[in-house]
Amino acid sequence: MFDFALPTRREWIFAVKTFAASMLALYIALAAGMPRPYWAMATVFIVANPLSGSTRSKAVYRALGTVFGASAAVFFTPLFVGEPLLLSAIVAAWTGGLLFISFLDRTPRSYMFMLSGYTMPLIALPVVGDPSTVFDIALARSQEIILGITCTSLVSALVLPQSLGPVIAGRVDGWLKDASSWIRDVLAGKGDARLGETMTLAPDVRAVDQLIAQLRYDPEMTAVVVNARQLRGRLVMLPALLSSLADRLGAIRDESGKLPADIGVLAWEIDAWIESSQSRSDGGRRLAARIAGLRDSEGDNDDWDSLLRESALARLADLVDLWSDCVSLKAEILAGRKARRNPALRLKNVAAEAAHYDFGMMAFAALSAIVGLFAACFIWIVSGWDSGAGFVLIAGVSCAFFATADNPRPLLKQMAELVAVGSIIAGIYVFAVLPQVTTFVGLVAVFAPVYLLLPILIARPKTMFIGLLLAVNSATLMTLQEVYAADFTQFVNGAVASVLGAVFALVWMILTRPFGSALAASRLVSQGRREIAALAAGRREDDAAVFAGRFFDRLGQLVPRLGPNAGERSAEAFAEMRVGLNILDLRDVAKRLAKPQRRPIEAVLAGIARHYREAAETGAKSEPALELRDSIDASIEACRGTAAESGGDTRRALQALVGLRRALYADAPPPSPAPRRPLAAPPADVSSFAIAAE
Repeated sequence: MFDFALPTRREWIFAVKTFAASMLALYIALAAGMPRPYWAMATVFIVANPLSGSTRSKAVYRALGTVFGASAAVFFTPLFVGEPLLLSAIVAAWTGGLLFISFLDRTPRSYMFMLSGYTMPLIALPVVGDPSTVFDIALARSQEIILGITCTSLVSALVLPQSLGPVIAGRVDGWLKDASSWIRDVLAGKGDARLGETMTLAPDVRAVDQLIAQLRYDPEMTAVVVNARQLRGRLVMLPALLSSLADRLGAIRDESGKLPADIGVLAWEIDAWIESSQSRSDGGRRLAARIAGLRDSEGDNDDWDSLLRESALARLADLVDLWSDCVSLKAEILAGRKARRNPALRLKNVAAEAAHYDFGMMAFAALSAIVGLFAACFIWIVSGWDSGAGFVLIAGVSCAFFATADNPRPLLKQMAELVAVGSIIAGIYVFAVLPQVTTFVGLVAVFAPVYLLLPILIARPKTMFIGLLLAVNSATLMTLQEVYAADFTQFVNGAVASVLGAVFALVWMILTRPFGSALAASRLVSQGRREIAALAAGRREDDAAVFAGRFFDRLGQLVPRLGPNAGERSAEAFAEMRVGLNILDLRDVAKRLAKPQRRPIEAVLAGIARHYREAAETGAKSEPALELRDSIDASIEACRGTAAESGGDTRRALQALVGLRRALYADAPPPSPAPRRPLAAPPADVSSFAIAAE
């Protein structure tokens, strides 16, 4: 359960700062005569984070969420206090409704909505017997929490503050080391063995998105935020680009695995440039010029081999631009506060920050929390349990916190155990230690062994949940007051209520969430296929940047649910991303083409829409029909030989068609050109010289 690694210097600094802030908040709350000073102490542990930006963002939104939730309690409780079931329904609907809104917000602001949701029952339910006190309790709770937030923020900002900048810089450095390794393997022809690893980039990007969102709370790091978002947009495009490049290079290699001489030399130069620690924009510009020269030398050749070469060169050009930008942006991010906001960048088509939402699963999670909280209230009302409010509160908070987990049962089981352990810690303090303490200095001394060590657990991602729950639960169960008073019966009732609340949440999740991650994963796959079908059918109008961003976000949700099978899904996932991008390119150029080229392209798009619609309905991987392949080949033939007359649009259409054929039929033989119609027999009076001249 615990991580026994020795604390680092940074962890000790965080622990001392957190303990100092908690004691400062407790001292001020006791001195001011606040009714529940322990909430100020507990709030410090909830808000504290080793990174100053994270602490600041969480503090702001916890304060706002508390005020909104407290205001709702003050408004609704007097109106419906005579109707306990109706009040319970309103409390549950408020909690679940704001929980759903928090799902829609990917920024630190989502914490405000979730906290506002469960703050209302925390205030409203304990006062149903005496609603006249709801305003005083709401005001006191808000003051105590804001006090804890203020103490945490001040200590975090003034005492050895830890910036998010170095954390993001370190993550970026790791990204680019992995990316350079993937790129070099693709150039060397070993891409198939490594492309599965690029799947890990999707959830990693989602995690860094949270860091970037928190970084903007450091006013001096604005330039780093801009550059980090620019880098993110380029790295999102990398897996699909490498998948496409690996496919094209594999297609143009000969039987011995060698690339054509000119492209082989180019690939070697790119590999050497990426490997060099001196990867600078000058080298990128030289390589881009070399690629442009090779593409120009292809002329208007439109045989299959030439189209593949052209496509491979186009992907290499994108790769050079992308890596040049990544190197420049990394340098700017490492510069920290001195970074420029707008460095010169080469790649223009990058992924947008577009989120994918599974509204069905989100609604189910919120509804499960609503019904679960109402059921807990119903049990309390029917039983007439004096300490039942604590039971409902823990049940409601648990249902809200773990609403999005595919399998929350292990966490809820651990939560029940930790609540019990926290109750034991609180009991030891209340009945064995605190009666011996007569001064605040003594209180600090007896708290230090526990509350100086728990922040170390909070600082570690693997044990953060354990440390946080032990600290908050034990601090609140002690119910510290200015004058020592302990009631054993009341304490036991409160502890039992807390444990049973966690157990109720566990049982409720077992009953309502038996499907685990399989259902969510299959829904994400089907939703991705439906999106491709809608794009092909023209029912959805997205640009490439939005599609790529949303696809990658969906992939970030899917990968953790696939577990060990994530690598097996990689080739299929990136092929689907390539299909979607080629569809968007094809739809864009088709409307500017002549009818002889546009009509077969429309047939291709209709066939793709049909294939992915059927794949989404069945939920199984299926091979596209041969009729679709024939349709793609017919479109390629219709566009051949017309690039000179139609300009770049026909060339773009050809490249998109090549991309679709390789993504859907990578193992199929190359398309055969349509047979040329024989020349008509010359008239009888035409001389042989004239025939030869023709």
